[in-house]
Amino acid sequence: MKIPLSWLREFTDVQLTAEQLAEALTLRGLEVRGVERWGANWNKMVVGELLEVGPHPKADRLQLTKVRIGDGPILNIVCGARNIAPGQRIPVALVGAQMPDGRRIERAEKMGVASEGMLCSGQELDATDDGDGILILDPSAPLGVPLVDYLGEDVIDVDVKPNRGDLLSILGLAREVGAITGAPVAYAARPLKEGADAVAAGLALRVADEALAPHVVLRVVDGLNVAASPDRVQMRLKAAGLRSISNVVDATNYIMLELGKPTHAFDRAKVGDTVQIRLAKKGESLETLDHEVRSLDATDLVVADERTALALAGVMGGASSEVTPSTTSVIIESAIFAPTSVRRTAQRHSLRSEASHRFERGQERRLAVLGADQVAALLTEWAGGVARSGRLVSGAEEVPAATLNFRPARVRALLGVALTDDEQVALLGTIGINAEAAADATKIVVTPKRSLSAAKGSARAVRVPSWRSDLEIEADLAEEVARLYGYERIPTSIPSADLPPHRPSPTLLRDRVRRLLADAGLNEVVTHALVSAAQAELWSEPTALVTGSLAASEGAAGGASIVLKNPLSADHDRLRQSLLPSLLDRADANLRYGAASGAIFEVGRAYGSTKGVPSEWTRLAIAVWGEREQGAPSAGATRWNLDELKRLLAQVAHLVGERPAYGASIDSAVLHPGINA
Repeated sequence: MKIPLSWLREFTDVQLTAEQLAEALTLRGLEVRGVERWGANWNKMVVGELLEVGPHPKADRLQLTKVRIGDGPILNIVCGARNIAPGQRIPVALVGAQMPDGRRIERAEKMGVASEGMLCSGQELDATDDGDGILILDPSAPLGVPLVDYLGEDVIDVDVKPNRGDLLSILGLAREVGAITGAPVAYAARPLKEGADAVAAGLALRVADEALAPHVVLRVVDGLNVAASPDRVQMRLKAAGLRSISNVVDATNYIMLELGKPTHAFDRAKVGDTVQIRLAKKGESLETLDHEVRSLDATDLVVADERTALALAGVMGGASSEVTPSTTSVIIESAIFAPTSVRRTAQRHSLRSEASHRFERGQERRLAVLGADQVAALLTEWAGGVARSGRLVSGAEEVPAATLNFRPARVRALLGVALTDDEQVALLGTIGINAEAAADATKIVVTPKRSLSAAKGSARAVRVPSWRSDLEIEADLAEEVARLYGYERIPTSIPSADLPPHRPSPTLLRDRVRRLLADAGLNEVVTHALVSAAQAELWSEPTALVTGSLAASEGAAGGASIVLKNPLSADHDRLRQSLLPSLLDRADANLRYGAASGAIFEVGRAYGSTKGVPSEWTRLAIAVWGEREQGAPSAGATRWNLDELKRLLAQVAHLVGERPAYGASIDSAVLHPGINA
């Protein structure tokens, strides 16, 4: 989120430079992408004063002006704008200046009259969207100073993480700055003067499911004149990364940036008499403000009237109720929507917006009323509207504050820093924990509290601020103490505990074993995991020559075989308990087809059931016979024998960090009674 520093200073006293503040925020655990100077490309542009404005002798559409830019010479500049008059302070691009669009200002003759610069519109400066006239500055603008020093803005770009949705506003970041500087943080709400007409006259609100929309507020403002926003508003929005649209839409965006509360304005003339918050109906569609027609799903939460859907709740409005220049009355919707519902809808439609970005991270309930009131107040100021008296409200404005147990001794143990109880309490107080609202309802004040209510023992009960939904457990409070104290002040130490040796993942070990055996000249086979009842009974006992990391933490095979409920055939009706029957089948098939020599292996799963609980294990099985492959690596003898196989198994065991273990002869019907091991 981009934060203009001058806007931030309206919420708390900031004496730090943008660079110093960015560093301080970084040390308190926030990720700052960078600091930029908005307007830095206004090179060779200054504040000037119009001394004379007169007609051009050869062109009715042009005017001749004399401009003072300080102690320098008076400039003669030809201009086509009609909104200029003597005495005005205006931005002047001097000869040699490069405009944001790449044009370079040169001394030139226009219809036979020399022009020594250019008077700039807001659009030409890329500061506003108004290109019809020259940008008129405040009469107090200092004459001759570089334009960037007067209109420029230091902007801090903060990368807000998903758990800190409270930082997606000027107010939220001001709380963090106040915790750093110790300065109080306050938001002074704009007063709202209501008209005689009631909002409930001819309008109703119905919420189908309060779990999806626990709090909804509607206001109505009449008598609007939809036009461009004031220049200062357009410039502030642009510095914050948003484009200006109209005074009505800009008012909703302005409050969203200030408070973090998205709102939406519907053209009252295009909405029925009942505003509904409901799930979309089967087959319903909606053309959103980006003019894409979207097929709605029964899980999409929408704002609607009696006839049709008007907006994707918390995501984007609809084109059918869009505010246009002919709009004279609007419904302001300010709601708390379930984050999961907004996230699901935004993902399904691949539609992300500034509003959905904030709704997905959770919203503070009390901001719904405040947000609606503040948008209405701006519309009366910027668009000449009259707010109807009262609000339509669904759901409770306040919810009980969350309470957490906080043990300072536990925090000291976690952090390794000897902070006293009072020091920890003071740090938490700087971010509003146990903060109380001021008696003046027009202000939201966050001030440090130096004491918390005591609980039994050494624990304390603390109330979590309504805007910090990320604080859920005691460890979260410990993290806040560490962050506010300063990570850079916590001494570093080397862990004293003995660390176990690193073991590669089982998947990596299996791949290494496969490569080793393949390099030794063996061919890997992959056999079916299903066997017959006879094979399962014959091979029910495990036969393993290598144990250890390859099958680490996977238990020992054995128990009853697992029988399929619906087998394809009687020969494949249960899961194998050993890889050997399938592997020997492959060896037998090779011998029958004339392969007098061979070496095959399989790394696969074996299965069993103990006390009705099914399990599975990774096993390695090898079958060799006849002559060794000509030129095979590490070939000792020309024929396979037990020593050659043991040498190969030793390499496998070394690879997985184990030693091979060989047991006594196993009495099994499938092994030769005299030469098995």
